Amino acid sequence: MQATGIIAEYNPFHNGHQYHIRQAKKLTQQPVIVAMSGSFMQRGEPAILSKWQRAALAVSCGADLVLELPCAFTLRSAEFFAQGGVSLLAAAGCVNALCCGVESAGCDFPALARIACDANVQAELQALLRQGTSYASAWEQLFAAHNEKLNKPLSSPNDILALSYTQAIIRHSYDIKPLYIQRQDSGYNSTEISSTLASATAIRQALATGNASWQQAVPPAVQNALPHAGYDERLLWQLICYRLRLLSPEEIAARTECSEGLENRLKQAADCRSLAEAVAACSSKRYTASRCRRLLLQLLCDVPRETWAQQHAAYLRVLAFNDTGRQLLKQMKKTAVLPLITKLGRGWQYDVGQAEACHTQLALELKATDIWSLLQKRTELNRQGNDYYLSPVYVK
Repeated sequence: MQATGIIAEYNPFHNGHQYHIRQAKKLTQQPVIVAMSGSFMQRGEPAILSKWQRAALAVSCGADLVLELPCAFTLRSAEFFAQGGVSLLAAAGCVNALCCGVESAGCDFPALARIACDANVQAELQALLRQGTSYASAWEQLFAAHNEKLNKPLSSPNDILALSYTQAIIRHSYDIKPLYIQRQDSGYNSTEISSTLASATAIRQALATGNASWQQAVPPAVQNALPHAGYDERLLWQLICYRLRLLSPEEIAARTECSEGLENRLKQAADCRSLAEAVAACSSKRYTASRCRRLLLQLLCDVPRETWAQQHAAYLRVLAFNDTGRQLLKQMKKTAVLPLITKLGRGWQYDVGQAEACHTQLALELKATDIWSLLQKRTELNRQGNDYYLSPVYVK
């Protein structure tokens, strides 16, 4: 059995995500395996629902199997987020296609990715970034220099991720075919809800402001879950602020992917009154708000900087599945090239056969889940050790 892969966050799962899964199945006539972010999102925010609940909702709405994308990749830039997701799907041994949702379906992403994989182009990219050019603008300049015309500016996070996914496939010669599906909503960062299709950003904002328009943009199963969604943002800032005040700039840099003196900006943000104020104080044309939020959450995880240098996923952890997913798991016991984890036992760290990267990534994931749990107002979630208590969800 072959499967189609999707890399996603589902924060929360909405009608556009369901459309994406349906189109993927229509194109390939295959079941869908999703590599999904766990407790922390790539834009530098905690998930509004637990990873198990988000995974179960995805399966109830069309996915067949959801695997955890480790925090070692979800709190990093698009390049490493993509590299972690693609390596995870490739390690399953049964994924032959990757379906990406994009804003510019007419763009020749493989051609752009081949240019982007060139070592000289990568050196030019880093030089532009050091000059303060934004990531998206830098790529536009480089593609123009190679006579690659874009249908529209490569500014959409989804287009940048699609490029990064394709780069990862080409760079590591994975036997996976990238497919591109045109997104149907107003865009990744759109805050408008004018129809049954809206971005996750718009849905989260509507939830936060008590605007019931979000209900039309999500499947019925998600409608029942979202009224209980959210986390304590004030507590999150207090935890981050404590770390900022406790540590020196050098100690901040030793725990995060800070560069070019960004640790000094983070340290100065300790006097801010809220997380939003701190992000605004740290961000600039060179340092995006998403990057600053990711660094603040990296700091909260309190692990050595080297932990954020992981290159490939080191385990396959099941979050939710249906009957077809169960068949895929049975097959993956033979085809997977990484440890397949269904239930995490408390003695996992003493497994002598476990690779160092697996230990590092799992240890970080447990920290991220415990921090996420601490931010929850619901008693059944606000506890230590949810990674041990909660099992993969079987969706009938």
